[in-house]
Amino acid sequence: GEAQRMGFEYVATTTVYADTDRASCGSIDTAAAVSGTGYYAVASAQAMQNMFPGGGCCWCGQAGSSCGHGSGTAPMGCMACARGRFINRRPYEAPPSHGQGLFQEEVNLVVVDICPHTGNEAWCPEREGGENVFGSRNHFDFAHPPAGFDNHYLAFSPVPCPGEIQQRLMQMSQCGR
Repeated sequence: GEAQRMGFEYVATTTVYADTDRASCGSIDTAAAVSGTGYYAVASAQAMQNMFPGGGCCWCGQAGSSCGHGSGTAPMGCMACARGRFINRRPYEAPPSHGQGLFQEEVNLVVVDICPHTGNEAWCPEREGGENVFGSRNHFDFAHPPAGFDNHYLAFSPVPCPGEIQQRLMQMSQCGR
């Protein structure tokens, strides 16, 4: 597929919301979580973090055991990191973007929030293996996207978070407390 040709494992649709100081991964402040790190704070689709230690959706979600290549849904629960590259293509009819910088640099993401299916049915699948209306099994909602961003597809792979990010999120998050 397209992700593999680019050296990544998955493709996701993307949208943008706004920074919040009460993200679902333990009341994390999305701006403070990534300030000065070069990472982008994102909410992952409910399907990507559909296991909730406290019961129902949506607090402190973790990737369920059926996430992965078998279902096509990436395991991207709270505090998971990924590296990726934007694709100059959008899920709806739109001319290609002109600013090429966005498509030439890798971006680093960290999940600090959830995009719940309820209220976001078009974009955020509810269960592993489910698809959004654009046929994607993965979706990221950027709290504060890079310049030139306009709902472009993102090829990505889950990667371990660096120590600095892990430590910062553990200090900020109320998950597991």
